[in-house]
Amino acid sequence: MLIELKHDALFVSERLKEIDESYYLVFNTIKGKYEVHSNAQNGCPYCLTWPNQGLDERLVELTKKTRRENLNELLKEIDKENEKIEKQNIKKQMLNLEEK
Repeated sequence: MLIELKHDALFVSERLKEIDESYYLVFNTIKGKYEVHSNAQNGCPYCLTWPNQGLDERLVELTKKTRRENLNELLKEIDKENEKIEKQNIKKQMLNLEEK
């Protein structure tokens, strides 16, 4: 069950509307998580799930970061992080081989 939150102590729901008027904040009682939804999306209004417990400024920043117009920048950031992880994994494998 989804409960729409039109007002909250930190004004997160209002600040989401400042990013995009179609955004609205809900609490998913089944998952126990906050979610951002959009009336502008056809079919499924779901945008993202907030992975943390309480609401704060980070949800607003995550919502800004994951907007469609930021897709290219976000993909570059993901690729960079994946490359870093791959290098770390190769280094660990080399150290394991040297030990054996």
